[in-house]
Amino acid sequence: MSPTTFGANMRFGLILALLAAGLAPAVTSAAPSSQRFTVASTGVTCAIAPASVSCQSATSSRTVSATISPEGKVATCSGPQGSSPGCVLWPGAVYKNFFPRPPSGRFACIPLGKDFFTNPIGVVCSVIATGAGFRITAEKLSRVNTISPRPHPPCTRAALTAALERAYHKRSLAPSFVSKGSQCVGSYALGQFIDMHNGQGDDVTVVFRATGRAWRLGGSADCGNGEIPARIWYLSCAVN
Repeated sequence: MSPTTFGANMRFGLILALLAAGLAPAVTSAAPSSQRFTVASTGVTCAIAPASVSCQSATSSRTVSATISPEGKVATCSGPQGSSPGCVLWPGAVYKNFFPRPPSGRFACIPLGKDFFTNPIGVVCSVIATGAGFRITAEKLSRVNTISPRPHPPCTRAALTAALERAYHKRSLAPSFVSKGSQCVGSYALGQFIDMHNGQGDDVTVVFRATGRAWRLGGSADCGNGEIPARIWYLSCAVN
């Protein structure tokens, strides 16, 4: 997928999906406060508080729940439906079907699935700084870390430009270019590609994914896999 396709078509598609579902995120600098929400059609409910994030889910046969602390410690519970003590944190709780705005505190939750805004299958909740957290769907629960500790490609314009040149099979992007201000978190990077044509430039948000010691061009499919660190996800998949 070309960066123009991801940055332009995804941009308008996501905005329309957000508006249609009443989910349009807005960056806020307000003090963090508790947020409670239900992931529509999954049975997953979550609560984001300044000191923790908790989620629960249940099927006809099993219940699961998880809580993460600011230090990245994840406590999980999984057991048969109706067992005592059970794993349900808020029995009978029903919250609005919406997704939280970009976080201003320690934690973030991002949706999972191919149609992650209109038909999510679950969430990944994590500590923004470390990536430690958990992944929860209607039936499954697992610990995750969205910020890989392994060596990553250099976070430079040259390295990101080389990834685009490989994707386009070009020796040079000129007169187009990658602008300053790229961000890299773990195995993902975010860059602004200035696509020049007829003397004008389109500003395209591009997501890159590490493959060994080099970057490769990402695409819209990466947005719903639950692997993109929250800082990159909210600046690319959610708002661009």
